[in-house]
Amino acid sequence: MNQIIFKPYFVQKGPGPHLHNFVLTQDEHGDVFYSNIVIDKEGIKIDDAGKRFSITVRWNVEGFGYLFIPADNEGSLYESSANGVIEFNLNYELAKTRIYRIKQRMDTFKNDGFIPSIEFQKNFEIACDYLDKANNSSGELCAVYSQSSLKYSMNAAEMLEMEKARFDIAKNGVRKDYLFGCDTRGYFKMNEELFFERFTELFNFATITHYLIGDIINFEENEGTKQFAEREKLLDELIKRDITVLGRPLLWLHKWVTPNWLKMKSFDQLKLYLEKHINQVIGYYGDKIKVWEVVNEMHDWANELQLNNDQVVDITKFACDVARAANPKIKLLVNNCCPFAEYVQLRKWGVSDAKFPQRTPYRFTKDIIEAGADFDLIGAQVYFVHRTLPETIGFLERYGSLGKKMHLAEIGSPSKGITLEFHEDDLDWSTQPYEWHRHWDEELQADWLEDTFTIGYSKPFIEATNWYDFADPFGFLKSGGIIRSINGEKKSACDRLVKLRKSFGNY
Repeated sequence: MNQIIFKPYFVQKGPGPHLHNFVLTQDEHGDVFYSNIVIDKEGIKIDDAGKRFSITVRWNVEGFGYLFIPADNEGSLYESSANGVIEFNLNYELAKTRIYRIKQRMDTFKNDGFIPSIEFQKNFEIACDYLDKANNSSGELCAVYSQSSLKYSMNAAEMLEMEKARFDIAKNGVRKDYLFGCDTRGYFKMNEELFFERFTELFNFATITHYLIGDIINFEENEGTKQFAEREKLLDELIKRDITVLGRPLLWLHKWVTPNWLKMKSFDQLKLYLEKHINQVIGYYGDKIKVWEVVNEMHDWANELQLNNDQVVDITKFACDVARAANPKIKLLVNNCCPFAEYVQLRKWGVSDAKFPQRTPYRFTKDIIEAGADFDLIGAQVYFVHRTLPETIGFLERYGSLGKKMHLAEIGSPSKGITLEFHEDDLDWSTQPYEWHRHWDEELQADWLEDTFTIGYSKPFIEATNWYDFADPFGFLKSGGIIRSINGEKKSACDRLVKLRKSFGNY
């Protein structure tokens, strides 16, 4: 048997859970691939003969959070042996990977003249000291020292990235054209005057949704009957207030928003519909909408029509070509979700079983660029998905290497308890480990907003950051709005964003 076992030592003090039963493997490029993974009392067992890989596990680091954390053998990756079973101490592998990655980032940053804070240096020194003790130990004692190292290194890694982002902002100067945005569906539920008062004090960029179904006002529940009037009124009011507007999406094939009449179309019929639809929608608004999201979540995830990989690339390129021809003046965006591609291990299109091999969002984006798809902007969703900020920055920089500008098209986090999507049942989160620093509250939500908006503003290849959603209870995440209700009560994130924009000199 050619097998690798990662043995966890549960040295945490709390009741747990401390290890999630979902584990990912990544190849040498960082892309998730499906793997035969078993988790039992002996540990995490992986049998992938001949493949070099890293792993990502959701592990509880008391003093930081219950998050997905990578282990990559200090960049050398893991590989099964023909000689049988190899066993690793999971705690130690996680700790040494975190230290290794911090050192890599420090080497990258030193040529910029950046000097990290004393607070970072102290946390990093303590983390390294504990790792040295782990190096000289074995078994559970090694795990204890590794766990202590992780607590300090996780905090240090986050400090390092945020300090570097603020350093870059100061060095690069004010970005007058940067877009701070949010969705506008709250408009249809709130008093109009109150909505615009709240929205315009925060944002200079707005998203108007055109979901065929599943929207507050469905755009095309019945084929051929489009609901423009309410959206156009909102658009005109935003333009009066000097708000730049993005329209979305021209194509999204998730089950939440795909009516039966569209789901039943063949590939050729889809193309015919899409050509007419795109021309009609873009033509209706003319130059008033400055950016159009052409496709959303097409990377082998939202696929109610069960398109194969080549068809997905083809329809994306086709949609971009039609949109470009409809109005060459507007910018075109391709939006991706699931940046860490968990669906590849799950083999799922949303909630349905996938029928074709799946790609990560990065691979999909690279494929459509190589196929000649004509678009301007890569959209990335930065919801809190139990990942650390350093890993979030990592996937953004990987997108940035593709040579296109980006929008952080959807950013979100809860403001209460733990992360739940709108369709999930509530549960007693007080019995669960906290996900990031502590259980979610309005100040912690403001921290996530501040950190993600700061990261976006610090990267020259990112042109916009867009919070999703505006008002509770109409968000994708439960308690994810920055307005508590349609009565307009502000959460902490509102004041935090104003202060942040003022600190940038962009308010």
